[in-house]
Order: sequence, then structure tokens, then C-alpha cells
Amino acid sequence: MAATCPHCGEAIDDGVATCPHCGREIAQTSIAAAEPAFRAGLTMESAPPPAPPVMPVAPPAAPPSNGFAIAALVIGIVAIVLSFTVVFGFVLGGLAIVFGAIAIARGRAPGSSGKGMGIAGLALGIVAIFFAALMIVFVVNVGNTFDDQFSNIQFCVDHPHDPSCRDPRVP
Repeated sequence: MAATCPHCGEAIDDGVATCPHCGREIAQTSIAAAEPAFRAGLTMESAPPPAPPVMPVAPPAAPPSNGFAIAALVIGIVAIVLSFTVVFGFVLGGLAIVFGAIAIARGRAPGSSGKGMGIAGLALGIVAIFFAALMIVFVVNVGNTFDDQFSNIQFCVDHPHDPSCRDPRVP
């Protein structure tokens, strides 16, 4: 099948790299693109530009995430884990409660998310503070127990021959 030169418009053979009439280089893609325009009686200059490629449709936007809810949940988990240190239990537990309350308030708005995570963060913050308070009670009780057991040490150091200072395991 004969094609036409995109530069001079003369008939040329298929697969020719240069036009025998004008001597210009012929790109294979330009021949294939020019043929429908020349068949319709149009020149390259008057042919309509090719249609742009179809762009993919964007997915629907995700609902905005509630950053305070995520922060409350993460801080609440860390507060539970570190509640045995007492200081981190109180500080992080308090932060989890504050961020959880803000997340719950923002989660009530229509179309918002994160109310459940906010509630979970608030609950974890309360539990972390409770565990930290229990740790204080435990440490005080253990301290009192050891203080009762070791209060006699100074007396026994001062009075080594007193019968109350004798080791019951030694005959």
C-alpha cells in the first residue's frame, strides 16, 4: 500500500526511511499518524490534533482522620505499658485523657471519624493513672514492710548480746 510523505505530500512506498521526492527523513510513526488525515483530504497543518489520553478517575476522598484520636490511643497504650514508672503513668495518662476528650468532641461532628479511638485512648489514660496510683500504694507498703523488718537492725548493732537480737536459726 502506498503512503504519502508528511512533508511534501507525494506518494511513497511503505517502509521508506527517506522521501525520494524531497529527500527528507520520514519517521515511521509520523506516516501512520498522517495517513488518516490525508485520506480525509486534510493536510498535516489542518488536521485536528490527536485527542489527549483519558486520565484515570480519582478515587473518592477519604474522610479526614482525627489525629487527636490516634494520638490518644497511642499515648494511652504507652501510658499503660509505662505506668509502673509512676511518673510516665501519670503524665502520659493525663495526656491520653486530654487528647481522648478532644477526639471525642471532634468525633461528634458529622462526617468525622475517630470517636471510637478517642474513647479507647481516654479509657486507657484513666487505667494508666489508676495503675500508677496502685504502684505508689504498692511501693509504700513494701517500704513499710521492709522498714518494720529492718528497724531492729540498729538496736541489734548497738546491743549485740540482747536475746531479741539472736538469730533463731543458730543454736
